[in-house]
Amino acid sequence: MNKFVAATIISLALTTIPGAEAPGAGKVPATALVGTWEMVSTKNGDATGSSPLPENLKAMKFITPTHFIWAHFDPKTKKISNSMGGTYSLSGSTYTEKPEFAFEGMEEFVGKEQKFTAKLDGDKWIHSGELSNGVKLEETWRRVKADATAK
Repeated sequence: MNKFVAATIISLALTTIPGAEAPGAGKVPATALVGTWEMVSTKNGDATGSSPLPENLKAMKFITPTHFIWAHFDPKTKKISNSMGGTYSLSGSTYTEKPEFAFEGMEEFVGKEQKFTAKLDGDKWIHSGELSNGVKLEETWRRVKADATAK
């Protein structure tokens, strides 16, 4: 097999296998974020390091091919303390949310684009950027694996 044919086969494989990308490309495949995510850590403002979530807070994010919704809740009481959702787009490594609804106190974000740089590292999704109100944010999410025994 000559080098041209081999390169063509590799190139086609990288463009047709979900989640595959050329090394160093820095792009997140369009379908790679679809699923359920749990927040692992967050960094706000000018903090120098990420912090795990406190015990009384759990954050989940659900991504469909066109929409997102996230919710913060107390894992003991199961009460939601914050939530937002709407549409999103993914272009290369730029992940942009456009909230359509929000929990009380988060209305300032509705209708405004929130742009992040997205990076996938195994089952972790890290996105960082600056919110429309100027606050810097970095979040690390871990993909939630489907439980085969769930009914």
